[in-house]
Amino acid sequence: MSELYRVPLEVFEREIEVKKSRFIATAMPVASESEMRRFIESQRLRFPGANHHCSAYIIGSPFHPRAAGSDDDGEPSGTAGKPMLNVLMGQQIGDVCVVVTRFFGGIKLGAGGLVRAYGAAVKALVPEWPLAEREPMASLTLRYPYDQQGWIDSLLKRFEADVSGSDYTEAVTQQLTLPQRNQELFCHEVAERAHLGVSCEVMD
Repeated sequence: MSELYRVPLEVFEREIEVKKSRFIATAMPVASESEMRRFIESQRLRFPGANHHCSAYIIGSPFHPRAAGSDDDGEPSGTAGKPMLNVLMGQQIGDVCVVVTRFFGGIKLGAGGLVRAYGAAVKALVPEWPLAEREPMASLTLRYPYDQQGWIDSLLKRFEADVSGSDYTEAVTQQLTLPQRNQELFCHEVAERAHLGVSCEVMD
């Protein structure tokens, strides 16, 4: 059974203060690394006077992310982005980017204090954060001859597969998404028709 995970429904923000430093945590749903980069840059432009814009992101499921990472943005290594990412992982939240913007208040927090502060800033989002559950999906490329169309239509329906693109040449090539829990059995049934020219390939 694939693990359900949570995703943010909208941009959401919370602020905490630790020893006169302001930590503003802003979260946004993202589906790609390019969206993540644009969001981080938008926060830099929004708060140009801030000392740091630390970030953490997960693209896809937190259990098996397509991409995930963090950035300390000038804070001591491992004291900002990593604890932020750990909170997202622990809360099972994916398809998300969080930027914590810090305005330094004049009192140094030390490495342990920074870890706690950046983690706490992300945790402050969680109680009221609008989140929805999502099921991990798999992407496949399916190829088959035209005379298999009836069987294919039945197969797609049984395994809850959606067609996102089709190419009709000497055979049919389709891009599919289907629940990850159905992927193994779907590919098994396709393999049983390999002798009829039916094949599928799992995409990264």
